[in-house]
Amino acid sequence: MTIAFRVVPFSPDYDASAFESLDEHLTAYLKEGRGQRDLNTGQAAVFLMIDEANRVQGYYTLSSASVPRKEAFSGTQARKFPYPQVAVTLLGRVAIHKDLRGQGIGTDLILHALRQAARAAETVASYAVILDAKNEKVAAIYARLGFVPFRDQPLKLFLPMETIRQLP
Repeated sequence: MTIAFRVVPFSPDYDASAFESLDEHLTAYLKEGRGQRDLNTGQAAVFLMIDEANRVQGYYTLSSASVPRKEAFSGTQARKFPYPQVAVTLLGRVAIHKDLRGQGIGTDLILHALRQAARAAETVASYAVILDAKNEKVAAIYARLGFVPFRDQPLKLFLPMETIRQLP
């Protein structure tokens, strides 16, 4: 039996009581109300992946950000930006329920986040989606999706909106 998921903007009306990711900090973000706080203070847009019973099975966050062009990009790339800071979208958190690992659902959720960021970039400029991978294993997952590391920071990655818009 296939479980149908949909991604919706955060609402406390969805049941997150049974949500448990493999990372306790990502679990606590929802269960301790930090997602609600970040949404209320404008720090992050939070999107929930819910099942047919409106139970949270995953989530991601997006935020506006900027990065110093010389820190992030090589000489040729950096020269195309006229200002010292480059507008980007931060993919801050991504988590799925621990029981869903290994089924490709996490990748689907990341792709949803990238498409959401690309839609937002149509009205609020953003050159790329960036993220901080917590380790090399996580960085490798994002590299398979096309993310590339910042010039001198192998765990800080970016994917240009131009590339995201070409995703299937």
